[in-house]
Amino acid sequence: MDVAAPPSYARVLPRVATAPFAVAAVVALSSVVHAVLAWRRPTPGYFPDEYMYAELGRSLLETGAPLVRGGGGFLPILYPLVTAPAWLWDSVDLAYRSIQTFNAVAMSLAAVPVFLLARRLQVGDRLAVAAAALAVVLPDLLYSSTVLAEPLAYTLALAAAASVVAVLERPLVRFQVAAVAFAGLAALTRLQLAVIPLCYLAAVLAGGVRERRVRAAVREQWLVCGATLGMLAAGLGAGLTGRIGLYGDLAAYRVDVGPAVRAIGPNALVLAYAAGWVIVPGALLGLALALARPRSRAEHAFGAFALAQIALLLLQTAVVGDVGDVQERYAIYALPLLICLFALYASRGWPNLRAHALLAAALVTAAAAVPLAGYAAGGGSGQSHVLVALRQLEHQIGDVGLASLVFAAGAAMLSAVALALARLLPRHASAVSLGLAGAVAAAITAGAFAHYQTSRATLRVAYLPPDPGWVDAAADGPVTLVLAPRSARADVHTTLFWNRSVDRLALLDGAERPDAFAAPDAAADGAGRLHVPAGLVLADGHGSTMVLRDAEFVTAGPTKTLWRTATPPQLELLLVGRYYSGLLAAEGAIRAWPETAGGRLAARLELELSVAGGADPIDFQVKLPDESTFERTIEPGTPQLVAIPVCAAGLWKVAFTTGAGALVHGTLVGLRAGTPRLVDDPAAC
Repeated sequence: MDVAAPPSYARVLPRVATAPFAVAAVVALSSVVHAVLAWRRPTPGYFPDEYMYAELGRSLLETGAPLVRGGGGFLPILYPLVTAPAWLWDSVDLAYRSIQTFNAVAMSLAAVPVFLLARRLQVGDRLAVAAAALAVVLPDLLYSSTVLAEPLAYTLALAAAASVVAVLERPLVRFQVAAVAFAGLAALTRLQLAVIPLCYLAAVLAGGVRERRVRAAVREQWLVCGATLGMLAAGLGAGLTGRIGLYGDLAAYRVDVGPAVRAIGPNALVLAYAAGWVIVPGALLGLALALARPRSRAEHAFGAFALAQIALLLLQTAVVGDVGDVQERYAIYALPLLICLFALYASRGWPNLRAHALLAAALVTAAAAVPLAGYAAGGGSGQSHVLVALRQLEHQIGDVGLASLVFAAGAAMLSAVALALARLLPRHASAVSLGLAGAVAAAITAGAFAHYQTSRATLRVAYLPPDPGWVDAAADGPVTLVLAPRSARADVHTTLFWNRSVDRLALLDGAERPDAFAAPDAAADGAGRLHVPAGLVLADGHGSTMVLRDAEFVTAGPTKTLWRTATPPQLELLLVGRYYSGLLAAEGAIRAWPETAGGRLAARLELELSVAGGADPIDFQVKLPDESTFERTIEPGTPQLVAIPVCAAGLWKVAFTTGAGALVHGTLVGLRAGTPRLVDDPAAC
C-alpha cells in the first residue's frame, strides 16, 4: 500500500499565504507595535479629553451613568462604554495600559475594512493588502496610545465606508443593515462622523443621476435611506435643542466665512503629508477617474462617497473648534480613503502622467508657499501629528524656517521620484510609491512619538511624585480639589486622571475653570471659610500658595498638598503668584483672613526671598492698604527674610510687584520665595 508523501512547504505556502492571511498578519504586527509604543507613554497629556473619557468609563462602571464629576449629557458614548471594563482594575496604571492595548488592536483592525474596500474596487489583492498595511502605518495611529475615541472611531468609520460601497453596488438587505449599524456606531463614537449618512445620500443621488434612475436608486436603498433620514432628523433635533452635551447648541454656531475658507488650505496640506505625500496626486486622479470613467458601479459609488466625506471632514476642520489651528485629528478618517483612491489609480496603470505631474507641481508649490512652522508654533500643533513631528525636527536642527524647508523639499523630491518611476519603471511604480508613503508616515510617526515622549515625561516629573496615585494611596474617602488662581489645566487633569478619589472640584476667587464640567465656587467668606465639605482637601499650589487654619497635613506632591479638616476648610493666607517651584511671578496678590468674619488682623507676613547668584539685585514691592509701599531690594546669593506688616479689620488684600529675569511657567519670574507664614504681631497695628 502506497503511503502518500507529506505535502512540501512549497505546495502548502501558496494556499496559506493568501491575501486575508497577509491582512491578519498586518493587523497582528500593527497591534503589537502600537501597543509597545503606547506603553512607553508615561502619562496622558491630551486634556481635558483623556480625563473626560476616563471619567466617563469609571462612572459607567460604578454608577451605570455617563457622568463627569456628577454631570452628564455626553452623546458619543460608545468608546467609554466599551472601555469601562478596564476600570475594574484597582490600579489606574493597569487600567490605562489595558485601554492602550485595546486601542492598539481596535485601530489596527482598520486594515480589514480597507482591504475589503480595495478588494471590492477590484484593484487586485497585492494593492489591496498594501493599502491595508499603509492604513495602519499612518502617523495618526499614535492616537492608539491615548484615552480618546479616535482608535475605535477610525475603524468604525472605515467599516461604514466599506459597507456603504457594498450596498451601493448591490443593495442587499444584509449590506444595508451593516451600513446602518456601522454608520450609527461611528457617530456614537465621534459625533463628527454623523456626516457619513450625508455622504451615503450624496453617493446614492450621484449614482442615480449617472444611471438616470434616481427614484429607483432610492427605492433600492429603502432601509439605509430611511434609517439615514431618521438619524439625521434625530441628530438635528438634538443639536437644535442643545441635547448633544459638550458640543452645545447647533443653532448657536456662527461661522466666519473668511477664516473658515483660509483654514481649509493648511488642513488639506497637512493631510497630504499625513498620507505620505507621494500618493496624493495619484489619489486625486483616481478620484477623478472613478467619477468620470468608472469601471464599475462600486468604483463610482466609492468616488462619490469619498469626495463627499473628504470635503465634509475638511469643512469640519475649518468651522468647528479652533479654526485658527490645523485640526488634523478631525480629518484622519479621510486618509485611508485617499489610499484606496491611489490604489484605484495604480490599478489602471498610472494613466494621465501629464496631469499627475501638474498636480504634483501644484502640491509642491503649495507646500513651499505655505510654511507650516507658523501653524506648529505654541499650542497650534495640539491636534496634528504632522505639526508635532515638525516641532521635533525644529528642536533637532534648531531652525524653525529650515524645518519647514526640509518638509517642502522632501515633498518635491518624493513627487519627482514617483514621476520618474512611472516613466522609467512603470511595473514597480506602485510598490515603490506605497513604500515611500509608508516611509514618510513612519518618519512622521517617529518624530511625533519622540516629541510626545519628552513632553509627557516632563509633565509627569513636574506634576506627579513617583507614585502617580499618591492621593489615592493616602486618602480614605472622597477628596475635594480646591483650585487657586494660576492653576494649570494639564496639572489639574493629570491629578484627576491618576487619582480616582479626587472626585470634586471647587474654585477660589480668580481661579480658571479647567474644563466644562462641574466646578462650583469655593466662595471664601469673611473668615476665609470655604464652601467645601469637611474632610480631605487637596490644595492646589501650582501658581499660588494656600495656608489653611486648623488643618492636619496628610501628604504632599510636587504641586499640591493633601489636608484633613474636621470642619469646612478655612483659609488663613493665599499668596497668588508663588509657583510650585518657589519662583515668584513679576506681579501677584496676597490675601489674609482673620479667624472670624470682621475680626481684627494684627500680624506680620514672613517671606524668605532670594535671587540666584550672579544675577542682578531685584526689588520687591507691596502696595499696602494705607497706600504706603513696603519695599526691599533682594541681593543675589543670600536669602533675605522680609516681614510685611498685616493690619486690617477683616480681609487683608494687597498686590505685589517684583523685577523679572526670566520666562518660566508661562509668565515672567525673578525672585524665589519660601513658604509664607502669618505670625501674630500686635505691633503691626
